[in-house]
Amino acid sequence: MTSRPAIAAAAVIGLGSLGSLGSLGSLVGFGGLGCGKSDRNPAEGSAAAPAPVMIDVAGVNALVPAALKDRLVFERRELPLVRGTSKGSYTLAAPAGWVQTSKMFAHLRPAGATGQSPRFEVGSNCDGPCTPQPWEVVADRVNFAPRMRGNVIKDDHGAGRRTMIAEVTTAGVRTTDVVVAWWTDGARRYHVCTATLDDALKAAAAAFEHACQAVASSGDD
Repeated sequence: MTSRPAIAAAAVIGLGSLGSLGSLGSLVGFGGLGCGKSDRNPAEGSAAAPAPVMIDVAGVNALVPAALKDRLVFERRELPLVRGTSKGSYTLAAPAGWVQTSKMFAHLRPAGATGQSPRFEVGSNCDGPCTPQPWEVVADRVNFAPRMRGNVIKDDHGAGRRTMIAEVTTAGVRTTDVVVAWWTDGARRYHVCTATLDDALKAAAAAFEHACQAVASSGDD
């Protein structure tokens, strides 16, 4: 038979454990805060919605060189996507006055532009069937390895993210490319934000990189 003191001690231990669980819950809550939208749906086991993306328009504009501030101003923009019955959008800091060429893609060009650059694009990719894959390997093959042949200015690797700035020449045309790709293990696709800049805008590469680091997505893409 259990004595009363033993029962009391057990009760104290139980209350202490509950307190510890409460603290653990708080730690898990803070640890689960994300910086972008997960593209896992509930069926893929997403436990909770991530925190909203903080789009730093002022910080992006601060990185635009003084010589370009009269022609390049970033603003918060939502780029709608409509493909048949599927709808979605991307929200990020993007150049004011640049035109979305089609609502099928979140691609921007300066109004009246005729060349292949400059352009600013964000979207998702599967590079084949949209099933979970090693996205770091896929993104390297599709987005980064081809640019390694140029002059790589920056190549940062992080958990679930990679950032590159490189000067490349394609079909005789030289551009400065900014590429930020991000992914989640178990997701059905990864996302990539790319700025292709001509000589006139290459000095603003850091501003485009900062814009690409905070992209919010919703709906289907």
